[in-house]
Amino acid sequence: MLNIVACVTNQHDPGLVAVSAGICLLGCFSTVTLMAEAAGAERRALVPWLIAAAAVFGCSVWSLHFVAMLAFRPSAQAAYGLLPTAASIGIAVTGALIALLIWCRADHHPLKLAAAGMVMAAAIAGMHYAGVGAMAANSLLLFDGAYVHASLGLCAILAVTALARAGDLTGLGRRIEVSLWLALAICGLHFTGMTALTVAPAAPLEEGGAVLGSTQLGLAVGLVSLVVLAAGLAALLMQRHLMRRRMDELSRMRLLGNLAHEVLLIHRDGRVVEINQAGLRLFETTLQEIVGRPLLDLFADADAPALLRRSRCRPEELRPEEFEIRTAAGLAVPVELSCRAIEYLGRPATAVALRDLSQRRRDEARIRHLALHDALTDLPNRTLLEERLSLALETAAENGASVALVYLDLDRFKPVNDFHGHAAGDALLVQAAKRMLAELRPTDTLARIGGDEFVIVLAHTRTLAQIAETAARLVAALGRPFHLEGRNEGEGKSEGKGEGTSEGKSEGLRIEIGASAGIAVYPSDGSTAETLKRAADTALYRVKDEGRGTVRFFEAAMDEQLQARRRIEHELSGAIPRGELQLYYQPIVNGRTGEIETFEALIRWHHPVRGCVPPADFIPLAEQTDQIGRIGAWVLDTACAAAAAWPHPWRVSVNVSPKQFRQPGFAAGVAAVLGRHGLPPGRLVLEITEGVFIQDATMAVEVLTALRTLGVRLALDDFGTGYSSLSYLQRFKFDKIKVDQSFVRRLGRHADTLTIVRAITHLGHNLGLQVTVEGVETQEQLAMLRELGCDQMQGYLFARPAPMTELSQAGSADRERARLRALFGETSARACA
Repeated sequence: MLNIVACVTNQHDPGLVAVSAGICLLGCFSTVTLMAEAAGAERRALVPWLIAAAAVFGCSVWSLHFVAMLAFRPSAQAAYGLLPTAASIGIAVTGALIALLIWCRADHHPLKLAAAGMVMAAAIAGMHYAGVGAMAANSLLLFDGAYVHASLGLCAILAVTALARAGDLTGLGRRIEVSLWLALAICGLHFTGMTALTVAPAAPLEEGGAVLGSTQLGLAVGLVSLVVLAAGLAALLMQRHLMRRRMDELSRMRLLGNLAHEVLLIHRDGRVVEINQAGLRLFETTLQEIVGRPLLDLFADADAPALLRRSRCRPEELRPEEFEIRTAAGLAVPVELSCRAIEYLGRPATAVALRDLSQRRRDEARIRHLALHDALTDLPNRTLLEERLSLALETAAENGASVALVYLDLDRFKPVNDFHGHAAGDALLVQAAKRMLAELRPTDTLARIGGDEFVIVLAHTRTLAQIAETAARLVAALGRPFHLEGRNEGEGKSEGKGEGTSEGKSEGLRIEIGASAGIAVYPSDGSTAETLKRAADTALYRVKDEGRGTVRFFEAAMDEQLQARRRIEHELSGAIPRGELQLYYQPIVNGRTGEIETFEALIRWHHPVRGCVPPADFIPLAEQTDQIGRIGAWVLDTACAAAAAWPHPWRVSVNVSPKQFRQPGFAAGVAAVLGRHGLPPGRLVLEITEGVFIQDATMAVEVLTALRTLGVRLALDDFGTGYSSLSYLQRFKFDKIKVDQSFVRRLGRHADTLTIVRAITHLGHNLGLQVTVEGVETQEQLAMLRELGCDQMQGYLFARPAPMTELSQAGSADRERARLRALFGETSARACA
């Protein structure tokens, strides 16, 4: 060690030694800067960066060596062989390039990094001893083997250390550290090797080619040093330019990311490197706390296997998936994850988009609940009743138990609506539901299936006396007076007589009604849900015939009533040939302008004895007796024939029952009707309920697709009152959905109803569907629905169903259109006021 120090201090010019060290440090730092750019470059740009780094490094080693050789006093008048001198710089550049190629592909593997360091040390040593050997042109060179081996070992250790520490060169401190290790490797080998050298002057070789004297060597070294300095300056300027460009890119990406509503984050090697403001809000954290965290820490533990699986998939195989994240407060939030490989700040990374599904899940849960429950009373609806009744019957069949089915109707309920308005009727139904629930066990089911119609399923083993007692308690509870507090009832609505009463403001309204109940028991009265319901319905009709207000079990003697129903069925079967059926038409208007766009065809039965029979009294009967197909075909043919003769190209809307829809050749029959009457397919709207999907959803989609091919418009009727409307909207894209009138009636009185209608409207519009609302009866409802952006409206406010007579004439049609435009103009004026 002392010999090395003595060699440096006594046998070298200190000034030139300092110059050589400065050139070496600058060259090493330039080399490391170029290596950092190579590490972050794409594969196609990798080799040019490595060649530049190897050239700068080789020139730096060569310049240090020969500047130091000029500083070596024993060789002040030395001459150097031209070929070995030139070969030495080639050895340095080539060896450095090979070492850098190995280093770039090492992937932090210790053996590969060691190999790269050894090759780098060999390049430095090869250049040094080739350069020293060039002095043989006019000198005799003697080497001390111990110092030679020491120089090689020292260089190898320092070179391996330098490349091992060069794994991450993004920071300035790390680049300076690696530059120092490389400079120490070069200087350590040079001065240790020079300590091993003894130079004995000799006469110049007479043959042996050209030689370089100290002057020529000084010029060459100066030129190469200038190149190194220029390369170092260029590397620094390049680094600054790239850094500025990356910062500009980062600023643009952050700006664009913060403009997005979705969560956008970028991760590299599984750790978050960037996230937008929406992500910080969703995770309820700060940028400092989330950047650098493992990506898996942001998700629920159960999602880790799926996330790891995605990381191993090819980009083209990745599809959006739903996961669950954890906020800083520990809350679980459902999200939809999409990702894509990108280049971020010059290096590969992955961009992840997270869409918050919380609101959609809440909307789906609300609509799903709505699909299974009555909107007014929140009781199970007909669909949920069917499920629970079927389950109760299956359980009873396995256990040998009995099930009671109670059909219950409110007595004297219609006058409440007629004289006190629908608001009072709705409030009464809500109170009645609460009273009945108080009389039942949690295992019983109370469902509302119509206006004032309720069904109770009494499951598990019960005696007839217990069943009768429960039904009697229900009837007695409904017989007690109801008090509707704070009512302001001035909206008399007796549609049949055109009469009304106004009671003005009142502190409370006292109403007395009653109830009738019919009971059927499984298995004695029926072995299936249908026969049991028919028996309970028959028992209820018997109670109504006998004066209401009591309870009756189904009895075999009630078959007479069934016979009466069969007579009605027979009379209905001949209604078409006798011309007793007639179509009424109700307009469906544009939700913004009030212009009539469609007429819905509604069937009426004018019985010679019974008078006008409403559809609710005979359509269910037609469904049960399979006459609905024939009646539905007549309605479709009659409506298309009428529409073809209208003076304006209004659309005609026809309701299609599930049984009619499932008949073979239904789509072909529709095409034949359109062709027979010359009605363009686009003027026909077929309204179906989700019942068409229940038995065979695949067949239903095929029929709907065939109808869509014809050009017929398709509407999903009674949306929100069925079981799984959302799933059906996924199976088939309808042209529009019709919101059931039960929601419209409660607008303005229940905030939840407005929220539900808004959710349905937004859902329809987001799916590209028209939204039609039924049952519009007041200006207030019209104003709210227009504000929600409903596309079409229908209801008594615009027109009641009526035969298409004068309205089909041009003059009457113009007057009606003017009336509706004025109605919508009045609504707009009120809204502005």
